Parts: sequence; C-alpha cells; structure tokens
Amino acid sequence: MGKTLFNRNGDAAAYITDDYNNTIYMIDGRPVAYIHEDRHIYGINGRHLGWFINDIVFNNIGERIGFTAGTCPVPVANEPLKAEKLDRDELKPRWEAPPFPNLTFDYAAVDLEAFLRDGQVLSPQA
Repeated sequence: MGKTLFNRNGDAAAYITDDYNNTIYMIDGRPVAYIHEDRHIYGINGRHLGWFINDIVFNNIGERIGFTAGTCPVPVANEPLKAEKLDRDELKPRWEAPPFPNLTFDYAAVDLEAFLRDGQVLSPQA
C-alpha cells in the first residue's frame, strides 16, 4: 500500500507508492519525486534530492528530513485523506548522484515539503 512520509513534527507530508518507480506524491496528489535503486531520491525533474535509508529521508549532506511512522522521533498525527493522484510528467534524465554523505542525527533546516517540491516539474508559464 506504500508508505506515508512525515516531517519532523509528525505531520504527514507525502507518500511513496508501490508503483514501478516508487513515486512520491505530496498529500495533495502532486507527483514530486521517486526512489531509485531503493535508496536514491530523485525529483521528477531529474535532480538528486537525497537518500532513503532505513525508512528515513536524508538530504544530500546527511541531515534527517523525513520519516515513516515507525522511524519518526515524535508521535505521528492521523494521516489526512490523500487527494487523487495527478498525472506524472515523464521522468527527466537523472543528474549524477553526489557522494554518499555521513548520515547524522541532525535535522535539516528545510522542511520536508519544500525539500520534495524541489523535485517537481514546473509547467511552463503561458
């Protein structure tokens, strides 16, 4: 059924589907990223965002930024209803992944929602 991702405050922000690409959708249904080779988090736009290690989302410098219910350091809130999934754009070519960082217990300064939004494909403005 997939996994819900929570921010460091225990609020649901996104979820990972069980589809072929392990697509990550925001709670509002926007596709923003996917998991490659069970650990790399890439934006739909091809940008390497971070790492998914032991059910924890880390940014590219090794700071914790997101969690599943079982790894969240605080009690998690009730999951809101997930909006209908919006169509996903074509996956863009992947950028080269940075070297694997030293993982820390530090929290990232950016929240999970902003972190994941960096992976969305922005539609051209009219």
